[in-house]
Amino acid sequence: MKEETYLRKLISDGEGVGEDRRVQQVAAFFRESRKVEEPKIAEVLKITKALELMELSMLKQQQIAQMNKKQATEFDSFAGEIDSEIDLMYKKMEEAKSELAEAKTVKKNRQEYRKLVNVMNEVPTRAETMRKLEEVKDDLERQHERQKILEAKLLDRRNHLQAFNIILSNFQRFCAEDDEDEAGGLENDGEEEDDAASVSEKQEDEK
Repeated sequence: MKEETYLRKLISDGEGVGEDRRVQQVAAFFRESRKVEEPKIAEVLKITKALELMELSMLKQQQIAQMNKKQATEFDSFAGEIDSEIDLMYKKMEEAKSELAEAKTVKKNRQEYRKLVNVMNEVPTRAETMRKLEEVKDDLERQHERQKILEAKLLDRRNHLQAFNIILSNFQRFCAEDDEDEAGGLENDGEEEDDAASVSEKQEDEK
């Protein structure tokens, strides 16, 4: 607060205003004082005031230089702090990027893990697979046994059919032979009747 007050004071007074003129007045006073034995009191007071103003101006310049130096130091300190904050911010940004990349990797791994779990859930376990294989094996054995039974039945029916065909063929042959025998018997009976009639006719003729 005090430094700001000094700064406003220096600015309001006018920094270094009239310094050249005062120096010229003091130099002229000393030159004139050599020529006269006793200078005028008014001139002495005027030069004394000018010297005081010059001294005050020098003090002001010193204070300004000190304040500038202090402000430069503070600015350097602030600049260092700002640079440190910037570096820290960059580090935090890099850490955030690394954390984000790690989070993306973790998320991707979780998704892959879930997919793998779903696939594993869809694929049966070894015990389940063995159980299903046993069921398929048992079913195949049952089908094989059933096929054997059906083949045996088919063979039996085929044999029965062949036997039936043989019996039918024999029966047909027997029927055919029987028909031939009946036809032959009828012809013999006719011939015998014709012979008997001829004999009777001959006997009648002889009488």
